[in-house]
Order: sequence, then structure tokens, then C-alpha cells
Amino acid sequence: MIFPLLAKLNVSAPVAWFVGIVGGTLPAVLLGNSIFYIFTTAITVGAISFLLLQRRFAVVVAAGLLSGIGGIGFHQLKSGYQDNYAAMLPMRNCGATAQLRIVDPRISEVSDIAPPSLIRAQVLNFRLSGETEFRPSSGVIYLKLPKKIPPELRCGDIILGDGVFALPNTSDVFLWHETDSPLERLEPMRDFSTYLLARGACRTFKINQCAVIGYKPGVIGKITLCRDWLLKRAVSEISKVEIRNLIAALFFGTSGGVDTSSRLRLIESGTIHLFSVSGMHVAMLTAVLLLFLRPLPLRIRYITLFAMLLLYTLSTGANAPAMRAFYMIGLWCLLRAALLYIPSLQTLLLAGGTLILASPYIILDMGFQYSFIITAILILAGERFEQASELLGEEFRYMPNSPFKRMREKRLRRAWSLFFAIGACCAAFVGGVGLSLYTQGLLLPGSILANLILMPIVALLFPVLFFKLATGALYSGFDWFGAKLLEWCFSFTDTITRLFANGFERLSAIRPSLIEILLFYSALFWLLTTRRIRYAAFALAVLLLFPLSWLYRAEKSPLAFFVATNNMADDPIIALHDPKSDYTLMVNAAGFDSSIAGAEFLQKRGATQIDRIIFSSARTGNLTSLAQLSARLPIEEAFTAKLDRHAWAFRNKFAETLPECPLKTSEGGGDYGLAKIIPQKNGFELAYSNLRTTFQIRLLLEMFDNGWLVTLQSSNGKSERRMLSNSSVPEVWVYEFK
Repeated sequence: MIFPLLAKLNVSAPVAWFVGIVGGTLPAVLLGNSIFYIFTTAITVGAISFLLLQRRFAVVVAAGLLSGIGGIGFHQLKSGYQDNYAAMLPMRNCGATAQLRIVDPRISEVSDIAPPSLIRAQVLNFRLSGETEFRPSSGVIYLKLPKKIPPELRCGDIILGDGVFALPNTSDVFLWHETDSPLERLEPMRDFSTYLLARGACRTFKINQCAVIGYKPGVIGKITLCRDWLLKRAVSEISKVEIRNLIAALFFGTSGGVDTSSRLRLIESGTIHLFSVSGMHVAMLTAVLLLFLRPLPLRIRYITLFAMLLLYTLSTGANAPAMRAFYMIGLWCLLRAALLYIPSLQTLLLAGGTLILASPYIILDMGFQYSFIITAILILAGERFEQASELLGEEFRYMPNSPFKRMREKRLRRAWSLFFAIGACCAAFVGGVGLSLYTQGLLLPGSILANLILMPIVALLFPVLFFKLATGALYSGFDWFGAKLLEWCFSFTDTITRLFANGFERLSAIRPSLIEILLFYSALFWLLTTRRIRYAAFALAVLLLFPLSWLYRAEKSPLAFFVATNNMADDPIIALHDPKSDYTLMVNAAGFDSSIAGAEFLQKRGATQIDRIIFSSARTGNLTSLAQLSARLPIEEAFTAKLDRHAWAFRNKFAETLPECPLKTSEGGGDYGLAKIIPQKNGFELAYSNLRTTFQIRLLLEMFDNGWLVTLQSSNGKSERRMLSNSSVPEVWVYEFK
């Protein structure tokens, strides 16, 4: 009897179509382009849909499956085309001279607005090092400009540059096993190759030098010219470079100028989404534009709104959250113009399915996942809230019109609006908890209050900007007044983000498994959709159980350390996490792969910061990945034994990378604290003491011709030895004191 019961579920066509697209796309995205996995999954999903659903909805699922498989096939055919640069290059980094066309609308010609770190471009032709003839080619690539003197570029410029076609860093770090089994690759929490694939690229081009040789703006380039004119008007009369860049990032999508410290502060306060063009900004712009377009007839009003939103989304870079919002609102505008209606959740599913068809790998993009899941949760929670508000206001239908009724209704509406705002922030936080822990190791409950305070301010910024643009051209005094209002709003937001970033710490929670994440979100969606109290109670219990278990397991985790080798020229990396004494230690930051793997080791165990980083020697090589390490986990302080007269380069590079972090030395009165580095003839020794439990460990690292010998000795009598070989691919030893 279970099949007839499930067949009676109210499954709409957009839901069936979206399920089919995901079923046809996900196997190829996760498991590679294996025909066996693709068709096995498609046949399984199709068979289940015909068993459980009505025939018309099962046909829609089948159509979605075919669409998803077709999208994957078209994507692979396009990337493997004979003139695509990806098909012409060997599977290694290649030096080359390339002619490229800039197609990134996030670049601005306005002064003081810095370009993004990665710039989207089209490959026109190239020649590898040693070749004499250019080869015509095509395809999308992302550029990395020189840091010291980046060239001034605009959307549409054609450049000729010398550089390297670089494969994405795959974080190849391998775990050492006690048995003779092969080394196991540590899966990173975030994969740069997935980031590129979701945007239609597979490599970066690191430019050493380049020159602009032409200009072909195209449609996007002409749109950005108009955008830059508005941006120049928006930042006029604003003197602070930081606020100019924040305005450019929030309103116009040119986020490259937001400095690293501001970005980290926004991440730590849980408000980074407020300062990048996302679905929320598109929705706010829609509300403001509707006020200005209200005098127009209904159909013309919504068609005009559709066109304006399309231009705005394209001019800001067309990222996944903004495109999702545009597809939703754009479809709503066209349906309104046609006097039709479609539920919000179905609109979201249509938008998500369209995005996946256009770029299949976007399904693994963190921004798409955040935007899609949180929007779905807000829609479902909003429907529940609307039902509750109708029930709460039932009494007013039977009350005669009187001052008492109007006053009571007004008070109730205000209280209900405040409750709705708080509930929306809480729902968005719960919706992002699983993804934040799984992809970033972040749990920031203070973000609820921070977003609740800043949302009205951000919503106010759009009318203030429209006032400045509209009236500033008529009278300079209005332009000055609008600039001061913007400066005040952004200064207030900066104060709030600083307060919450410094005053509300991360909660320590382990990284959940993928199965736990799936069960968590299944319980969340079940809670928001079921109408039976016992089912809702069970879903709520599951929903509470998982986060509590993540917190508990982080607190009860045993002491563990992580040792990674780099090459003969770099010192090893050590990461140590002791939950009982709430202490996290890092030794050295040499080597990108090993340092990031060490940071992720700490994040997966629930570390919220690095209490101290110790450098085994004052060499600049030990600072190679310090910036990337601090972006993952805040570093409280640093320590090194001594700085001699040859260590000026180390001191300068550290101060440039972490200007707010104190660097202590034994000569300056600092001490090692719980951990101490003892220099040895062929390496160094780390001694760690847990003052609460009198537990001590000593790690001796000795360098030999074939690698580093790591010797562990602890106060409980345990002694272990591991040989980690030197190679271009780091090897890791992870040990837990169970």
C-alpha cells in the first residue's frame, strides 16, 4: 500500500522536472563522465518515478533526466572541441604567449576600484614556449594579474600576455597509513577546480607581463560603460577608498577592491553576503524599481522591470545567486505581464534547473548551494508564517470597527513584523549551518543578530543611492548630502561587523559527514512541509540532535596532531589540537598544499582559531602560505625563537601579511607557552605540555636524504616512528591519542 500512498503526493511538474535534471546531472558531476554511472542512475530514477508517481509526472521526470544528460553531453562536447584550448594543451602547466579578450564585467575603469583577483577572459590564440606560430583557439579562462604592477584593463580589451597556463591546484596531500596499503588522498573541504568548472573554465593563466593591443567591447562591454558612468556618479564626493570599494562591491558587483582584513571581518561576523551582489540585492533593487515604474501600465511595467534586472545582473558579473534571483523574478515579471501566477517554490526550482542545464558543474558551487537551499527554506518558512498570521488575525474578522480594534491590529502587525524578521534570520542561519560546517568549518550564531541589525541598513542604501544619482545631477548639494548618508551607513555597518567579528566567537563543532548533512536537511525540509504534529516533532528532534552532536563531539575529541612534509628546502608543518585545554597550535606555514591541509585538519576537528603559530626558524619560506592559513583560521599570535640581523626579510614579510598579529620573540620577553621548539642538528623537536592533565608529548623531526623521520614520545609511554618522504606531493601523518 505504500506505492499508492506516495503516488497521491502533490508533486508538481517543476518539482518533477528539477528532480530529473539533478538525477541526470549529478552522477557525471560527482563520478566523472562514465556512461555506466550516468545511465544506471537515470534508469533507477526513472523507474522509481514511474513506480511512485502518476504517469504524467513520471514523464516530466524522464524529460528532466534527458535534459540533464543532454546538458552534460553538450558541456563535454563544447569543452572537448578541437579548437578549445583545453583540448590542445597537455595535462601540465605550460608556459605560453596568449592573446585574450577580457569579458569580465566586474572590472571597472573608475579610479581606486581594484580589479578582482581572478578575471574572466576568452582565449583567442596562443603559442607555447618554443613555438613560433600562434594557434587559433577558444574557451573561457581566468587570469591572474601581476601583484606588483597590475595593468589597467577594461571589459572588452584584447591583450597579448606572457605567462603560464596553470592547472587548478588540487591539494594533492596523501595520508600515511600504518599498513602497506596505498596512500590515501585527503579530500579538501573546498576544491578550486570545482570553482573553475562551475564557471566554464578549467585553467588559470598567470600573467607575467602583458600589453593591450585592441578593444572589442561587445554587448557586455557597452553595458559596463554605462555601469561605470553610474558607479562614478555613485562614489563622487566620497573620499575614503574603503567606502568607495564597498559601494562598488555592494551595488555594482566589482568586489576586487574589498581588502583582505575587511573580507575576513565580514566572514567572521557572518555578513559577507550583504556586501556582494546576490539574490537579496536583486530583490531589493526590484522593490525600489517597482516604486519608480508604478505609473506605467501593468504589462509595460513588468516587461520594463525584466529588462532592467537583466541589464543589472549582466553588468555585475552574473554570479549564481544573482542569476538564480533574476530567473525567479524575471519569470515572475513575465507571468505578471501575462496575468498568470506560479508559486514561489516552483519558480525557484525552475530557476535552479535552468542554471544547472546552463552550467552542470554549478551544482557543486558553494554559492549556488547556499543561495538555492536558503531561499527554499525561507520560502517554505514564509508560507508557514503566513498561515500562522492568518490564524492569529482571525479575531479581527468578528470585531466591529473601532479605535480599539485599529490600535490592537496595528500593534499586532508591528510585533508580527518583528517576529517575522527574527524568524527569517533564524531560518537562514539554520539553513546555512550544515553547509557552513561542511565547506568552511564555520558556526557563527552571532550572525543572526548581526544580520537582523544590518538588513534594514542595507535595504536603506538602495533608496539613498537612487536619491544621490537622481538629485545629485541637478544640484551638487544633494550629491554631497547623499554621499554623507552613504558614508554614515557604511561606517555604521563597519562598526557592527567589527563588534560581532570580535565579540562573538565561532562555536567549536566538528565537520559533519555527507550522510549527516543529507539527513539534517531532509529533517529540516520535512519539518517545514509536513502538517502532522508527530512527524514535525520527530523532524525537530532530528534537527536538534545533529547540531548538538557536532558540538559535543568537538568538545570530547582527543588530542591529535598532524605532520606534513614539503620538500627538502622547506621545514615540515605541524598542527596540534587539544580540545581539553582548548588550545590550537601550528608550526610553520611553508607550502600551500600542506598548510591548507593542516588548517582543514583543525577545522574538521572543531578548532575555531590558531592560538599560536611557532616558526622553527626565521626563514621567509616558513611564511609561504601564511595569508591562506589566516584566511581559514584567525591567528592570535606568532612566536619565533630569535630574529638575528639576517631576519629582516622574514620580519617584513610577516608584518605585510599579518599586520594586526603580534610577532613575539624570546629576546623580546616572549615565551613559548604550552609548546616549545628545541633546535636539533638535523631538524627540530616540538615539546607540548597539557597543564590541566599533566600530559606531555615530544615530536622529534630529523631530516635525512629520503625524507623526514618523525619520532613521537608521550608521557603515557607511547612511542611511534614514521618516515615521511620528500616529494612534490606532501605526505601526512595524523595521530590521535585515544
